[in-house]
Amino acid sequence: MENTLIKSINLFSHIKNDDVFKLFDLAEKNKFNIWIVGGAIRDFFLKKKINDFDFVYDINPIELADILKTNEFEFVSSYINFGVIIIKLNNKEYTLTSLREDLKQDGRYTEVRYVKSINKDSLRRDLTFNALYMDSNQKVYDFYNGLEHLENSKVIFIGDFKKKCLEDHLRIMRFIRFCSLFKSPMYPNKYISFFLKNKNLISNLKYKKISNEIEKALSYQYKKNTISILKKLNIESFIFEKF
Repeated sequence: MENTLIKSINLFSHIKNDDVFKLFDLAEKNKFNIWIVGGAIRDFFLKKKINDFDFVYDINPIELADILKTNEFEFVSSYINFGVIIIKLNNKEYTLTSLREDLKQDGRYTEVRYVKSINKDSLRRDLTFNALYMDSNQKVYDFYNGLEHLENSKVIFIGDFKKKCLEDHLRIMRFIRFCSLFKSPMYPNKYISFFLKNKNLISNLKYKKISNEIEKALSYQYKKNTISILKKLNIESFIFEKF
């Protein structure tokens, strides 16, 4: 693991979303911690409009569900066995996921173990710039040079990229999607070589998962990059005939 970079930012002044403050306030009053993670922080540094907020928290999911009930929050707990609770506020949904380690992954499913450390939680994430965490004091924790990679258009897996993609096949599609964030994305050639040899990992995915990644990629400014990679892999027809 790289040395951790801690950087103070002023994200709150860039958002007009009282729900975010309400969730941080709920955590403070009930003596647990939450962090904004991933996309919202990534988009802040890319100077993009922030639309979605995902959170992680450091208590047991059952305990969080009890707190939400007591405070009369509307929420969905269908995925609580994975530590995931979806809170509904003002016609918006916010995903809160327990800090966790993923165990015995088989490409689609995982067992989970709850942890207290964002450092440990970060190990299960896919790309370096998706493992950015911000606390209630607007301090960003960067474990893998994600901010430097954002600045230099680098799309880099955390740790062993082959292991990452075999653990969760969707990570291949996420990599392909995030290449469209940048005009000229940079990444090791060995990524594409591995994807070419393991195209079956993509075909094993549920098409709803694939289409969700493609839809997001096509909304990005440099969507041509995703299309280019799909062509390199010779799977664009497979993808788009169903899209």
